[in-house]
Formats: sequence, structure tokens, C-alpha cells
Amino acid sequence: MKKRGYTVKRSRRYSPGGGYGSTPGYRRRRLQQRQRARKRRLAATIMTGGIILSVVLFLAVFWVARFRSSANSSDPGPAPVDTGQNIIMTAKDESGRLSQILVVVPGQQSGYSVYTIPPRTLADTPGYGFQRLDAVPDLGGQQLLDQTLANLLQVPIRYHVSFDYGAVELAANEAGTINFKADQAMATADQAITLNQGDNPTGAKRALEYLKASVNDGQAGPRIQALFYLGLHDAFVGKPELDRRNFARQLLQHIDTDMGDGFVDLFVNMTTAGQPFGVWPLPVKMSGSGTTWYLEPQPDQLQMLMTGSPQDAGINLKIRNGTSAQGVVEAAAAKLALLRYNITINPEPSGVDFDNTQIRCGTDVLKQGNAIHDLLGKGTIIKDETMEKQQIIVIIGGDLSLPELQ
Repeated sequence: MKKRGYTVKRSRRYSPGGGYGSTPGYRRRRLQQRQRARKRRLAATIMTGGIILSVVLFLAVFWVARFRSSANSSDPGPAPVDTGQNIIMTAKDESGRLSQILVVVPGQQSGYSVYTIPPRTLADTPGYGFQRLDAVPDLGGQQLLDQTLANLLQVPIRYHVSFDYGAVELAANEAGTINFKADQAMATADQAITLNQGDNPTGAKRALEYLKASVNDGQAGPRIQALFYLGLHDAFVGKPELDRRNFARQLLQHIDTDMGDGFVDLFVNMTTAGQPFGVWPLPVKMSGSGTTWYLEPQPDQLQMLMTGSPQDAGINLKIRNGTSAQGVVEAAAAKLALLRYNITINPEPSGVDFDNTQIRCGTDVLKQGNAIHDLLGKGTIIKDETMEKQQIIVIIGGDLSLPELQ
């Protein structure tokens, strides 16, 4: 009889240790394995839940921030300061009296023109007639001073910077040495200040004394004041930008201004190397006597000065004496200062007498040569291709006398 093919299944045996299996302790090991597996699953669940929760929180914060940004997009916040607008700067002396007035006018293309205005200048003040500028703030505050200066210079005033004397000291000390670079020798009436033609490097303390003394002199004082601020500017130009920016932030703590942090940008821009820059004193004439003397603006000269550009400071003008007369070169330089060119003079007689004044021009400055001719009233314009393109040499001849130049 044929046997059927059965599949034999091995039956579990009961273990004396209390479980089923072929070896002792089988049930205990199985239980431990199940517990470890349960712990691993629990840890994985917790980790996964944590990751999901982090993602949910991140998305919630992101969308809330985006929603708030969108909701506030209609509010642009405070408008940035436009440092391309005119600024009036004033400073007081140690007694609190107005002693310094500067008007900063940005150039149309680049650069800055700074006009120093003596506080004893007489100006037509709205509602008060002609008043000295140092008295105007007491009559109508900053607004009246702004309007008076705007009328005088024919430029609008937008921003204000007010220094106390301590801030001026701070700037001078930071500069270290201030060079009074004079186009000609000059001195105050009391000889408290004497400057040689050319460089006059001066320590901060002495430079501040010059600035104080310039306020009380009606002759050389206005020009000395302008030289102080030009020298102060030049001292900062040589410093690294980070140092200039940090100092401007420090200075900001000692001034009153409606420019805010825009003052820092203005300071850095004005002291950047290669930026066209010039400082010019207001054209004035001393009048009166005793302690009541004052300065009168010269309207024709003022108009010419205000139509200039800071780029003109890059034109080198040399004035030489082609006669044996004394004082003609200095007088010509004073007259041509309105053109804002970089002027140097040689007043010594050349040894050769020129009958006619010559205006020798580089190839790029023929137009400027015409302006010199118009101011002097005489002179033959000569194009000289051997000269530097931005150079002009004026040789004063016998056709120009000292009275004509004054």
C-alpha cells in the first residue's frame, strides 16, 4: 500500500522553565525584545512629532511676519535726509553769542561750496530792516535768520546744524593741525594774526585763537575765517573713512540738527578725497567805526560768487607781476577770488615790463579766461597748448593800475 506524502510539523515542547521552546529562557528574551522594539517606536514617534511641530511653528512665524510687513507697506517710515539740499551751520562763542555762520550748497553735479558769513554782516531782515546777522536770532530765532540769509544769498535753506563752542573745539582737536593756506600774506589790524603766503600749518589751540580773532577784524578777518574751515576740511580728508564716520557720530552728540543721522553721511561726503570742495568768504566791505563797525555785502560780487561751481576749484590760476608796481598782483587776486579758482600769486616784479596784461590759458579753460578778462576789464587771451589743460597764467601789465583793480 502506497504511503501518502505528509508534511510533518514539529510540535513545540513545553519547557520546564515555564515557556514553550526548544531552549530555556526563550519567553523572557522574547519579552525583552518586544519591550525594546516598543521603546524604539515611541522614540521615533516623539522625534517625528517634534520635527513636525518645529516646521509648523516656523511656517506660522514666517507668515505672521510676512503679513505684518505687507500690512505696514503703506507706511514708508521717516523720509531719508537729502544731503543734496542747502544747509545752514551756525556756531556760538563761549558766551553763547552767534559767532560763526556757514551755508553749505551742494554742487549740481558733485562737490560742495561753503560760504562763510561774518556775523557782523548787515542784511535786510524781514520786518526789522537792516540788522547785523548776530542780532537776528534774538529778534526772530532760527526761522528769521534762515529767511534773512536766503534773501541775501538767493538760495533756499533746508536743513540746520547748530554747534556750540565745545563742538568746534572737538573738531579742531580731532584735526590736530589746521593749515591756513593763504594766496597772499595777510594780517589782522591788531597784528594778532599774521599769515604768510602759502602754507601756515597751525596747531588746534592756536587755530581756534585765530578763529576767535577773525570775528573781530573787518579787513582780513573774513578771509581768515574761510581759511580756517578750508584747513579743517583738508585735515579730515586724509583720514580713513571709518575714522571720519565714527568721529561724525561722536560730533552728532554735541550738536543740534534736524538732519538726524543724515549729518554723518554729509560729513563723510564732504571730506571724501577727490570731491570738489571750496570755502569762500562773503564779499563784504567794512563800514562804521569804533565798536559799532559792521560789514556791508557787495551785491555784484556776491551774485558772481553764487553762480560759481565747486568744480572751479580744480582750475589752477597763477598771477604774476609784469610791471614794477607794488600791490597790483594782490589786488588782482582779491578781485579774481570770486571765480573760486585755486589761486597762487607771485607779486615780485618779473624784470620784464609788459605793456599789456596777458591771460594765458590751457586748452580746457578758454571760457574761464574770458571770465577773467571780464573781471579785470583788460587782457589779451592766449591759448597755450604747452600748459596744463586746467591752468591759467595771468601776467599783469602796465595797462592795469592799482586803482583800477581795487
